[in-house]
Amino acid sequence: MNLEPNLNPPVVEETNPPTPLPDEVGRVKIFLGIQAFFLVVSVFTGGFHFAVWSMLDTALMIQAIGVTALVLVLEEAGLRRLAFKAAIVLYLLAVLDMGIKILVFGVVGWKT
Repeated sequence: MNLEPNLNPPVVEETNPPTPLPDEVGRVKIFLGIQAFFLVVSVFTGGFHFAVWSMLDTALMIQAIGVTALVLVLEEAGLRRLAFKAAIVLYLLAVLDMGIKILVFGVVGWKT
């Protein structure tokens, strides 16, 4: 039985936070490319006009791109998955809004 106090500091091993896998980074880059393409297409479907509904798909698409970019900087895998799923939902809402606008107002967007 050792009654002497242990004066040595506890050994703490430094661990690097888990980084996104290369496969995950590739998927994020592809998804960002698809989102950028649809952001450009949203100009032809009436996006970037100064009316609330015409800006909705553009705003949702920009938010989806921002949330997708979070995937690359978050440390926890669970939070990365959650951010990616949230970005997918925002992206699908933007595409749905874009499709509804095309059905209602035509391919060239708002008609004056």
